[in-house]
Amino acid sequence: MAKDMSSRTNEEPLCPICIETLKIPRTLTCSHTFCQHCLSKYIQESDCSLVDKPSFNCPVCCRPTYPPAAESKQPKEWASLFPQKTALLVLLGEDKAKVDFFCDPCSSEEHSVIAMGFCVECREYLCEICINAHKRIKIAKGHRILTIDEISKSPDIILNLNVSSSCTIHTDKEIEYFCKDHKTVCCVKCSIIDHRSCSELVDLKTNDKSALEEDPRDVIEMLRRIEEFLMNHIQTNKNNIKRLETQTNEIVSTMKNAREQVNKLFNVIENYVEEKGRQLYKEESIKLNDLNQECQSQLTAVQGSRQLLDAILRLGNETHVFLTARQIKTQLTNYREQIVKKYRAIESKETTLTLHDSLKTLMSLAADQLATVQTKIKVDTLSWDGIFRTPTLDSVVALKGHSTGFTPSYRGSVWLPNGSILLSDYMNDKCCLYSPEYTHLADYTLLNPWDTCFVGEDEVAVTLRSAKKIQFLTCTAPITPTRILTTRYYCDGIAALSEDKLVISGYNDSGNQNYYWSILTTQGKEEYYHEIDQKGGKFTYLAVNESKTRLYMSCYGINTVYCFGLDGQLHFIYKSEKLMRPMGIGVARDNYVYVTGLESNNIHQLLPDGNLIQIITIGIPESPWTLTFDKSGNRFLLTNVSGMCHKCHIYVLK
Repeated sequence: MAKDMSSRTNEEPLCPICIETLKIPRTLTCSHTFCQHCLSKYIQESDCSLVDKPSFNCPVCCRPTYPPAAESKQPKEWASLFPQKTALLVLLGEDKAKVDFFCDPCSSEEHSVIAMGFCVECREYLCEICINAHKRIKIAKGHRILTIDEISKSPDIILNLNVSSSCTIHTDKEIEYFCKDHKTVCCVKCSIIDHRSCSELVDLKTNDKSALEEDPRDVIEMLRRIEEFLMNHIQTNKNNIKRLETQTNEIVSTMKNAREQVNKLFNVIENYVEEKGRQLYKEESIKLNDLNQECQSQLTAVQGSRQLLDAILRLGNETHVFLTARQIKTQLTNYREQIVKKYRAIESKETTLTLHDSLKTLMSLAADQLATVQTKIKVDTLSWDGIFRTPTLDSVVALKGHSTGFTPSYRGSVWLPNGSILLSDYMNDKCCLYSPEYTHLADYTLLNPWDTCFVGEDEVAVTLRSAKKIQFLTCTAPITPTRILTTRYYCDGIAALSEDKLVISGYNDSGNQNYYWSILTTQGKEEYYHEIDQKGGKFTYLAVNESKTRLYMSCYGINTVYCFGLDGQLHFIYKSEKLMRPMGIGVARDNYVYVTGLESNNIHQLLPDGNLIQIITIGIPESPWTLTFDKSGNRFLLTNVSGMCHKCHIYVLK
């Protein structure tokens, strides 16, 4: 069993498998480090006959790992083939004089040659021959090579500069650009294939990093909050185990006192109760200890990310800081998802004893009828404050056009890339364009316009629900129409998959009034049609994630949110008695899904897999309707129906 965490310092490196201080640490190619004994035992229990050559999955990140020179070795010997990070050995208190630094290129050829230096860019230990060869290579002439003395004096240099700059998609290419449109880093191949139409790609090789807009301190603070949450979870579980042990001992003591009054008969009952109680304690404490080990592994990963980013801020250059912050930022979603799935609440279990109230029938009753030992579950929900982003009301904007008529009824909204806003006013048959400062710019008359989406350039698409049409508009002052498409059925929601492809939703009028969604080209060709066997005949809205791989659909009439792949695969269905009449739906930059409840007066915040994070009610206006995110994914516009008026609210995600 792992030692008490209070006996360790926060900086002491732990093995993710045994949750103990690292012993003979071995580091895999994915940079995760384990005790040699724990790693060896894990490898031997794994299926090592994966893919084209012997390998195993990393216990932490599950990445396929190929041991160096493993073809001639048995799996039980693999662990010893992985390198020992010198900086870790020094950090663990190993005698520097006993630490050997081996040349990585030579070791890959199964030669053990003492290293004389370390290349920061290549992240390799080098012997004297390899250093000279390294300096003769044109592409490596500018690389920084640290001496062994420099490494020994400051062992955390190697740990903190171990930042991967390889593209996650094209692993043979280095990261060269940051796409501000998609908020992601990419290589030259990605820039040509996936980002050719993006408005701004920042070259990471330039000296000007001001355009990156990345603050690693935000990531550190989020990691700190998750770390604190996990530590609280671990401590609460430990207290739960102690309480279970105390209660079990009290039950045994109670039974012994009762035994004195009923002599031999209670010998049987006492044996049963003690055995059952100890059995329950053993089963439940094992479960809780297993859960704590999982939680501790998550904590170790979070602490490692925080320590790495702290060190990069002190010792790395700006590119290292940016790349590390980006990499760790992508891990935050995994950390948060693990918290939602595994650590939503703690089952506080109590062991109780029930004695039969009639002693006249003792002789005819079995021991388990006379006394019952069982676990009573009490759920304590932990606070997630500060871990997940909650929108705060930035301003309430009363957007008014210059036209007269009915009170505006905004059924659709879209945030254009330049910060302008287009609203569809269903009651007044108008599309209204507003500047980033919320001043009225132009109107365009359309019969019963419904939902809207941005297509490309200055063009938007507007669904004309009852007319079964989609109108395209150029959103400049004045607004001008471009083309119009006809749909098979009533169309409500609309979203853009690309500049030439749309997805729409609604319900059919073929007699069953089932909900549907379909993919159309901007020329009107239907490429895919998917019908949901649920009669509703009421409003729908759509949203797609940033990678355009998942479609989220709210169905007002059946109080349901669906998530589909573009091939029609159903990923999840979300229903809740606290979500009444779902309407507007949007996806933030971290891929969290937000759904408005028109009649429940709230917004449900979901993980990409449909797990509920929280229900937001504070600051949400009465009867929220449409919801649309701006280009950054950090701000959304919310319309609502209150009495006879329709208002717009701007929310910022903190």
